[in-house]
Parts: sequence; C-alpha cells; structure tokens
Amino acid sequence: MENMLQAVVVVFMLFLCALCLFAVIVIVRDIIYENAKTRREREKQQAPATPAEPIQVVVQPAPTVIMPAPVAAPVEPAPVEEPAPVVASAPVEEVEEIAEEIAVTEAQPEEIDPDAVSFSRVSLTMEEKYAALSTEHKRFFDDIVRHALAKEGVKEAKRTGFYDYKIGAYRVIRMMIKRSEIVCEFNFIDKDFAEYANGTDVKMKRSATSVRVLEISAVGVAKDGIDLVCSQIAEDKERKKELAREKRREKRRQAKEEGSAE
Repeated sequence: MENMLQAVVVVFMLFLCALCLFAVIVIVRDIIYENAKTRREREKQQAPATPAEPIQVVVQPAPTVIMPAPVAAPVEPAPVEEPAPVVASAPVEEVEEIAEEIAVTEAQPEEIDPDAVSFSRVSLTMEEKYAALSTEHKRFFDDIVRHALAKEGVKEAKRTGFYDYKIGAYRVIRMMIKRSEIVCEFNFIDKDFAEYANGTDVKMKRSATSVRVLEISAVGVAKDGIDLVCSQIAEDKERKKELAREKRREKRRQAKEEGSAE
C-alpha cells in the first residue's frame, strides 16, 4: 500500500515537472520571437532609403516651319492731330492747399454739441408725457390735480405743454412734466408788491416758483402751495373790491363838492 502511494506521488511530481518545463519552453520561445521581431523592425527603420532611379527626359527638336514673307501693306498718311485747347490750370501751390483742406475735412469728423438746440426733435404732448410716467408719479400727479379741482371756482385749462388750473383770471397752479419729472409752478401774490406795481405805470411781473415733485413729501408741498395761492387770491379779490369801493366813494364826494360849489 505504501509503495502504491509513493508511486502515485512520484508520477504526480513528474507530471508537475513536465508541465513546468513546458511552460518555461513556451515563455522562452515567445521572448526570443519578440526580440527577433523588434530587431527586424529597428533594422528596417535604420536602413537608408534606396535612391529613386533618375527619370530620363528625351527632348525632341521642334519641326522647322517655313513661314511665307509678309506682304507690305500700303502706307496711309497719318492724320493731322488738332492742337488740344489750352486750359488754364491753377498753380501747383493752390492745388496742394485745396487737397490738404479736403484731407483735413475728411479726417476730422463733425463734433456734435450736446448743449446745442436741436430743432428736429418732436415735442411730446402732456398726454404722452403723462403716459410715460411711472405708476407712483402718476398717482402724485392725480393727487395734486384732485386737490386743485376741489377748490371752489377752479377750472382746468389743458394746453399742449402744460395744464393750468385757474380761478377766473387768477392761476392757482400750472402742472408740467419736464424730463419725466412733475413740475408745479405757482405765482404767489405778494400784497406789498401788488400794491406797488398797481401804483406805477410800468408793467411788473414776479417770477414763478417751481416745485419738483419727486417724492411723496413734495406732493404735500404742492398742496400747501395750492392752499396758499387760493387764500391769496381771495385776499386780492377783497382788496380790489375795497379799492373799487373807495374809488366810487371818492367820485361821489367829488360830485357833491362840485354840486355845492355851483
């Protein structure tokens, strides 16, 4: 029994040795084959290129062609050229100056003055300017207009560039829109100035007061201005009535004096 086991082990060991030997032979063969292939490729790359055979070009002489002698054409008399008209030309200096002026004019573009008045602009109406306002500024505009129309006797007069709100001949407020901004214009009545202006023969007029409505606080200022102008208008009306009464009393007194003198 032990002999059989030893025989089996010996056979198995021999089989393993044969297998290992076969594997070693295969590996060595592949290595030799790869080295030979690499060496051949290297020799092909290093081998000089064979020179190309020169191309022989055979040049054949062109055939000789005998052309007949040309026949002389009859000679015609040359036409007599008329002298060109003499054109008076400007001196060379003037031509050079004109050319320089033209070059300078083309090189320098025309500058546009931003402050210059442009007559090609189309002026917008108040309706168009109002439509371009923001929702908040439209609300400011409408609030001021409602406050003005709420005053007794105020009438609205719409013009192309502004809206006037008047009591008779008195102007309470003028509403304008300039550069997308609401502008309220007031003509405040100064009693002393009005009395002085009425006592002279010179026509005098005070400059208007403008209020730019950019925020809600300016709306309150515009409303206060409307209230102030309305109160001044009432006082001026009363003052004018008093002056008219005084004139009538003065006329009656003068008429009585003239009657008693007669």
